[in-house]
Amino acid sequence: MRHNNPMRLLLIDATGYLFRAFHAVGDLRTKNGKPSGALFGLVSMLQKLHQSQPADRCACVMDAPGKTFRHDISPQYKANRPPLNPDLREQIEPAKQFIKAAGWPLVCHRGVEADDAIATLAQQGKQLGMKITIASGDKDLMQLVDDNTRLYDGLRQKLYDQHAVFEKFGVAPEQMADFLALTGDSSDNIRGVDKVGPKTAAKWLQEFHNIDNLVKHARLPKTTLAGAAANQLRNAADSGILTTARKLTALNYEVNLETAAEQCKRAAPNTAEWRKLCELYEFRNLASVWDNAASKPPPKRAKFETVQELSRLKQLVETARRKKTAAVDVETDGAPPMKAKLVGFSLAADEKNAAYVPLAHCGIDSAKQIPEKKALAALKPLLQDKTTVKIFHNGKYDMHIFANYGLRVCGAAEDTKIAAALAEPGKPTTLESLAKRRLQIDTIPFRKVVDGKTVKNFAYADIKTAARYAAEDAEITRKLFHPIIGELSGAAKKLYETIDRPLIPVLLKMERAGVQIDGEALGKFAAELRRRMKKLETEAHNAAGKKFNLSSPRQLETLLFDEIGAPTVHKTATGNARSTDERTLEKLAPDYPLARAVWQYRTLAKLASAYAEKLPRMLNPNTGRVHTDFNQTSVNTGRLASSDPNLQNIPVRTEDGRKIRRAFVAPPGAVLISADYSQIELRLMAHISGDETLLAAFAAGADIHRRTAAEIFGKTEDEIDGGERRAAKAINFGLIYGMSAFGLARAINTTQARAAEYINRYFSRYPRVAEFMENIRKEAAARGYVETPAGRRIPAPHGGNPRAAGRAAINAPMQGGAADIIKAAMLRIDSFLEKKHMQTKMILQVHDELVLESPAAEADDVENALPELMCGAAKLKTPLEVSVNRAQNWEGAH
Repeated sequence: MRHNNPMRLLLIDATGYLFRAFHAVGDLRTKNGKPSGALFGLVSMLQKLHQSQPADRCACVMDAPGKTFRHDISPQYKANRPPLNPDLREQIEPAKQFIKAAGWPLVCHRGVEADDAIATLAQQGKQLGMKITIASGDKDLMQLVDDNTRLYDGLRQKLYDQHAVFEKFGVAPEQMADFLALTGDSSDNIRGVDKVGPKTAAKWLQEFHNIDNLVKHARLPKTTLAGAAANQLRNAADSGILTTARKLTALNYEVNLETAAEQCKRAAPNTAEWRKLCELYEFRNLASVWDNAASKPPPKRAKFETVQELSRLKQLVETARRKKTAAVDVETDGAPPMKAKLVGFSLAADEKNAAYVPLAHCGIDSAKQIPEKKALAALKPLLQDKTTVKIFHNGKYDMHIFANYGLRVCGAAEDTKIAAALAEPGKPTTLESLAKRRLQIDTIPFRKVVDGKTVKNFAYADIKTAARYAAEDAEITRKLFHPIIGELSGAAKKLYETIDRPLIPVLLKMERAGVQIDGEALGKFAAELRRRMKKLETEAHNAAGKKFNLSSPRQLETLLFDEIGAPTVHKTATGNARSTDERTLEKLAPDYPLARAVWQYRTLAKLASAYAEKLPRMLNPNTGRVHTDFNQTSVNTGRLASSDPNLQNIPVRTEDGRKIRRAFVAPPGAVLISADYSQIELRLMAHISGDETLLAAFAAGADIHRRTAAEIFGKTEDEIDGGERRAAKAINFGLIYGMSAFGLARAINTTQARAAEYINRYFSRYPRVAEFMENIRKEAAARGYVETPAGRRIPAPHGGNPRAAGRAAINAPMQGGAADIIKAAMLRIDSFLEKKHMQTKMILQVHDELVLESPAAEADDVENALPELMCGAAKLKTPLEVSVNRAQNWEGAH
């Protein structure tokens, strides 16, 4: 019934988003000079809202030109606004065309402001029992928030309910019109009350609830309201200024609209018109976003089956082998891959049927299950059939589980998660999100099967519920496979077939090999860290003059800024408090003993908790080693990510960090070999930019930092001192990350003017680098992505801070290009080791470095082969270089 499942109404402040996008995206233009930044921001946001805010009814609401009833109240309403920027004006009509092509209802009526249209539609929606979401960042619309209405600021990804409105402004949503009337609004030329700011307005309204009560109290003979602000309040009330302001800030819930809330139904996107507009404005990455959103009949679902007879399982396996394809998925008890127990597995051999085979359920319905050994023996011919394609989603995990039971997946093993990351870079790759986005199927949430309380892991789920969940996983994986693979073409297809998919079994071997650590050494180091932390805690208490919790940002904030008087360096992410994060404490450390002690304490605490204490606890009892997980899809640039534990973020520049690395050791009779690309991102910068001076320096085998210093400071390389080389190094690496003059000044401890001068000199010596940076920023803004030399697409951030987006766009091709190269190198090394039947194994990949564990008898051959194998992983305009070292521990080999 309606009251149990209310309809959802989404109202989008399209004018607000267009204006915000214009200022956030920057001066983006087509090749023909058409302004397009506001359009790009708006249509990107619409696509995100489609995914994140599903609704039964929706509308995009825009301002129409001309005066409104507020101009009758005050002719000066909005009179101080400058003329609309011509570039923004030029994008208003195309914005409407994009909205209509996407199928969104457009509400735009002459004489009606968008805010009032939204208020009216929201009021109609509430009368119909709808749940309402208003997509806007406009504080004026906060007054609409109530039990049925939320405001979603998509740019900040913040959802405002009544509590959030009060938290931000200090007043309830129904008080917002009064709040705005008191404070005024310069952008709308609403005067408000002089000398009354947000804090005073909120305080008054908290005490007196509304303007009428406030003014009444202010006029009492013995009023508690005193001071300049109270005098201005009385003056504003007596002169009529406050009454006028209140009429201007209040929304009109009853404007005449041609479209009612009930009629705001989204049509199927006009994909042809959408593509035409995207081509005109060069939004290539947005051209196909609605292809899967067009109205389609609901997908046909498979029939789910629970298999509890061995004979039936054998039939399914034979069917899969005959059809040469099957989607496979495992269910486990949730433990880490190397320890996980198999609870069951599912198969989908065709589109019509999907089956779940329970093996180790332990509920009251668990009596009839195929014995584990017999079931796996029946499955084995399918897994090892090289002619049958096995389709997985995140197949490395499934392969781990099968390997735990002595089963190896042979032949072609496809992976829809890996393929989806290439087909739709930057979008979620979970099975649930892909099913929703591509198939319009709402899958069964895992939490509905395993709630962690009554059902603590999958083995305790009842078989009927588990079967539907698990069989659906196999069904969805199979349905996704052909459409996603079919989308891959060109560079994306080549990356999938030659790099990303072949890398899965290589990563599997690395994870199963694990790394050996010296647990005793780490235990001693952990005890040392705790002793030093205790001393630093005492120092912090002495500096503060009292005991406090060093892990409490709130307590530290009060002590550091209110009691000691340190200056505020940064605000928190929400902007509501003074930050006490690491960079703040580091900056304050030289002058404030409290900041120094807490900063050092936190540094040691992180080492202790993340490594010195944690790693020994993570030793696998069966292998005596630590096993990390390498994720191929969690970083947009294509870099591998390490987790559980993260072995890529161990600090290398401090002695304490190096002590952690020393605890990574080779077993008796073996050594660790570290192979590290030399300045690979700088070489990629030279390759991509084509700068002749930079290419020549690398070709000559020069010390690139000394050479850059000579170019910048106008000296010979022999005349460059250590400080100048360090400055050049900071510039070389900093510019890869889009470092500004301010950032460089901090990095090399000089003035911002001097840093800017260094950067200008750098670009005058390496002009093609400057040209590349400018072009890549524009390319990222226009296309929405950048590419590595191998053609991997990396989504470009938009909105927010344009400078940060530009820096990310500059760095992405280098970081992603380096990731492509080292992954190709890993494949070459793995093939070499296989062909030579060596016992050496890769065990770690840390950005530009590979770590191998090699028997002493093989070490010379491996060490000699690595440079050629790694340098041959890519053909660049500048030669690649690799440094190789060996030792008994990782620190010694690095």
